[in-house]
Amino acid sequence: MDNSTLDGILFYSIDGKLIDNLSLNNNVLDNKKEIKTSKEFNIALKKVTQKDINFLQNKVINIIKNIKKNLAMNNTFIQNEIDDDIKNIDNIINDVEGLISKLIIDKNSIKIGIFSSNKKAKKQEAKNLEKSINYLSKSLNDIISIKNEYNKLIDRTKSLDELQVYDKEEEKQKEDPLERTINFYMKRQS
Repeated sequence: MDNSTLDGILFYSIDGKLIDNLSLNNNVLDNKKEIKTSKEFNIALKKVTQKDINFLQNKVINIIKNIKKNLAMNNTFIQNEIDDDIKNIDNIINDVEGLISKLIIDKNSIKIGIFSSNKKAKKQEAKNLEKSINYLSKSLNDIISIKNEYNKLIDRTKSLDELQVYDKEEEKQKEDPLERTINFYMKRQS
């Protein structure tokens, strides 16, 4: 980054004091350096990510249950079972889209003319199908937003696997030679 992009950015220290951005070393803001994290941090972050994935899984299960319940309340029944496993989120989206298409075709096939029999029943059936289509469209939007969140979590998990990890023991072994020498002589004097 050049200093022209840093001009509009204000940096603060932990105690809230303003830090002059010109005194910042460019290495601090260097994105090209490898990121090293501790093993414990990665494990904790993976656990949190897995909890988020489980939360999204429960949301998908509840959406599918509510879809089935709503369709049953509107006297619309489905032949095929909708999968509720978040790992198959693309299949879930395709199933719901297919169901919406089927209901639209069913609704458009209802013809109510001047001399039609059972006008009231046909109007009610069309109204129920319309309610089901609207509910499925809303649910589809929710599932798509869950898919986006799920993909972000999966990408984050994959990027965690790619990060270079260091152990605290390994870090202790890489002590500064000068520090070891000073420690050696300090112990020898006591």
